[in-house]
Amino acid sequence: MKMRYGMADVMHGRIVFLDYMRIFAFMSVLVGHKFLGHLNTLVADSTQHIAIRYLAEAAIPLTSACGVIVFFLTSGYIISHVIQFEKPTEFLIKRFFRIYPLYAAAIVLEAVMERTINGLPFPPLSVFVPRLLLIGDFFSTPYALLNVEWTLRIEVMFYVFMAAFKACGMFKKAEWLPGAFLLTAIALFISGPFPAFIPWSTGYFTIYAPFLLIGSCIYLAQHAKAKPATCVLSSGLMLLLSLIAVAKYQPIWKESNYAAFALIIFLGAIALHRHLQDGPMVRLLSNMTYAVYLFHNWLWQFLVDATLHVGVKWIPGSIQVVIALFAFCYLAHVTVERYGLAAGRYAVAKYRIATGHSARSETPLT
Repeated sequence: MKMRYGMADVMHGRIVFLDYMRIFAFMSVLVGHKFLGHLNTLVADSTQHIAIRYLAEAAIPLTSACGVIVFFLTSGYIISHVIQFEKPTEFLIKRFFRIYPLYAAAIVLEAVMERTINGLPFPPLSVFVPRLLLIGDFFSTPYALLNVEWTLRIEVMFYVFMAAFKACGMFKKAEWLPGAFLLTAIALFISGPFPAFIPWSTGYFTIYAPFLLIGSCIYLAQHAKAKPATCVLSSGLMLLLSLIAVAKYQPIWKESNYAAFALIIFLGAIALHRHLQDGPMVRLLSNMTYAVYLFHNWLWQFLVDATLHVGVKWIPGSIQVVIALFAFCYLAHVTVERYGLAAGRYAVAKYRIATGHSARSETPLT
């Protein structure tokens, strides 16, 4: 059945339930990276009420990897939506200005702060350039931003992949897409683990990229652009390939059901989409998702050190750090990120003039 959105679902070009998914994704990753120790302590603390211990234990599988998968499902879903209204070049221009300005600012700021505060040398150009271009997996380049860069490398390759499919006319035959996605996932699985230069991220592309394709299949099924049964079958097989890859390349994660939880959360949000209300706070937090993701991990210790010197003693230190992080990310969003998006709109307008294309209805730079 074709999915119809009401006014509560789509506001100013936004699909509201995806805002909730973005918020869950960055909160999940933030908690997993910075508060997982607190949760484990609660679980092990026999002086706490059993209900509190159970809640802490139940929250643990919903952190970190679960949030990453929700983010990939969200991205696969929304990219499948916006690319239908854009030519491949326009699509790539928008994605470039959506990703790179704030990302470039983050890795430059990280390098400068590490140099000026911690005395670490600037990375050589042989490292910095692949990082900047998000092609480091092909050059065995160490990750920036205290390792969160790995997801962006996957994301950028997904954009190129989808633009290529659009250029080949695949979206005019959308019923073929689930099968094409499945064949892509099979080829990726057969080719072996990628990347394979750092043990902790071995096979991460092989493991996680299929969730972008599953997100796309969910979109195709919901909007009757492909047969639901085909989408379900392809998604199920891609999920199976991912689980096999986890057990093979990252066995430390094979005892966790984070992928199942992520899918349940995403599909549950779709089922309840009419009950999810839009609002200023939802919009604000959703808009800050990218900034929080880029800055939270590597900037955290710098903020901890700052609050130790100038913080308010009657407010817990971790709360002060979270407040400072969100304030910084808000400034990054309303300056660098918004200017980057505006530059993207300008570049697209110039491209349309240069190529003689008339202006069409805008889709968000999601």
